[in-house]
Amino acid sequence: MTEASTAPGRLTGLVRRVAGLVRRPPAALAALADQGVVSGFGFVSGIAAARLLGIAEFGHFAMILIVLSFAQALHNALITAPMMTLVGARKGVSTAYAATILAGAFLLSVPGAVFVVIALLIAGMSGETLLAACALMLAQNLQFTLRRLLFAKGRGVQALLMDFARAASFPLVALVLWLEHDVIGGNGFVWLLAATSLATCLPFVISVGRPILRRPGLVQTGAVFRRHIPLARWLLPIVFVTFVQEQLIWLVAGSTLGLEELGGLRAAQYLVGTVLLLLSATENVLPVAAARAQAEGGDAALRSYLLRAGVKLGVPIITILAVLAVPGEMWLRLIFGSEYAAYANCLRILSVSVVIVLARDLTSNYFRAKQNTRVLFESLCVSMVVSLAVVVPLMRGGGVSGAAAAVGAGHLASLVYLVLAARRQSCPAPAWPSPGWWRRSLGLARSART
Repeated sequence: MTEASTAPGRLTGLVRRVAGLVRRPPAALAALADQGVVSGFGFVSGIAAARLLGIAEFGHFAMILIVLSFAQALHNALITAPMMTLVGARKGVSTAYAATILAGAFLLSVPGAVFVVIALLIAGMSGETLLAACALMLAQNLQFTLRRLLFAKGRGVQALLMDFARAASFPLVALVLWLEHDVIGGNGFVWLLAATSLATCLPFVISVGRPILRRPGLVQTGAVFRRHIPLARWLLPIVFVTFVQEQLIWLVAGSTLGLEELGGLRAAQYLVGTVLLLLSATENVLPVAAARAQAEGGDAALRSYLLRAGVKLGVPIITILAVLAVPGEMWLRLIFGSEYAAYANCLRILSVSVVIVLARDLTSNYFRAKQNTRVLFESLCVSMVVSLAVVVPLMRGGGVSGAAAAVGAGHLASLVYLVLAARRQSCPAPAWPSPGWWRRSLGLARSART
C-alpha cells in the first residue's frame, strides 16, 4: 500500500481522535478549565466588589467570606476530601455513595449555619447579613460537593458546565438589578452570589438526588460515616488549626488595624488567587491520582507521580508570581484602584507563601494517599504555633504586611515538618536488639565455653 493511499486513513484517524478529545477531554484539562472558571469568577466578582463597595466595606465583605471559607473547610474535611481519596482507591462512585454524599452536604448545612450566625453576630453583623451569609454558605457547599463528585465520577465536563453557567449568569443578573435599582449594596452582593450558585447547581442536585426519592434506603449515612471517619478524624481538627493559623490572623488584623487594612490585604490575596487556580485545580485530580499511584505501584510510584506533578505546576506558578509581585503597585492600582497600591508588599509576601504552599500541598498528598492524615494535623499544629509566636512582633514592625509574613512563616514550618516526616517514613527503622537479645547471646556464649 502506498503512502498516498494511507494518508486519508491517517487524516480520518486524527479527526476521530480530536473529536474524542472534544467530547471527552482529559480529566486534568477539564479540571484546569473548571478551576479557571471558578477562580476567574471569584477574581472578577472580587474586583467588582472592591470597586463598587469601597475599601472599608470591601473589608467588611472580606470578613464574611473568611467566615464562610471556614464553614466550607469543615464541610470539605468531613465530606469531599475523604471522598476523593476513597474514590481513587476504589475506582468508582456507586449511586448509593453519591446519594449519601449529597444528603450529607444538606445535613452539614445546619451546624454550618449555626457557626456562621454566631461568628457574624460577634462581628456585629445585621440580621439580613446573617440570612444572606447562610444562604451563600448552603449554596456554595452544595456546588462544591457536586463539583468534586462529578469529577470523581469522571464527568468533569458537566462540572465545568455547571460552574460556567454560574459565572455567566452572575454578571447578567447583576446588570439587570443595577439598572432597576441603581445600586447593589454589600448584602445584595451576597444574596446575588447565593442565588446564582443555587440556581445553576439545582439541576445536578436533582440528578444526583432523584434516586433518593425512589429508594430512600440508598442513603447509608452510617456506613459512609464509618468509611470517612478514619480520614476525617485528623482532617477535621486540621480545619481548626488552619483557621487559627491563617484566617483568625486576618480577622485579628482587620479588628486591630482596621477594615481598610483588611480590604487592602484581601485585594492582594485576590491577585495571588489568579495563580492559586492552578494549585486549586489539582484538588479535582491529584488526590485521586496519587491514591491510585500508591495502590498500583506503591511508595516509589507515588513519589514519582508527585515529583512530576510538582515540576509541571511549579514552573508556570513561579513565573506568573514573578510577573505579579515585582510590579505589584502597578497591578493593584490598575485593577483595584489607587488606594490599594500601598499594599504591594502584602502581594510580594503572599506570592512567596504560594510557592511554599505548593510544595507543602504536594507533600501533603503523599500522606493523604497513604491515608496517614495524622501527620498533616501535626504539621499544621507546628504551623499554628509558629504563626502565633511571631505574629505580634511582626505586626508591630510591619502592620498588615507583618501579619502576612507571620502566616507565611507558619506555612514554611509545616512544610519542613512534612519533609522530615516523609524522610523518616522512607528510611528503614534501625534493627535495634530485642529485649531478650542480650540474655540469648550470653546463653550462647556460655554454651560455647562448655
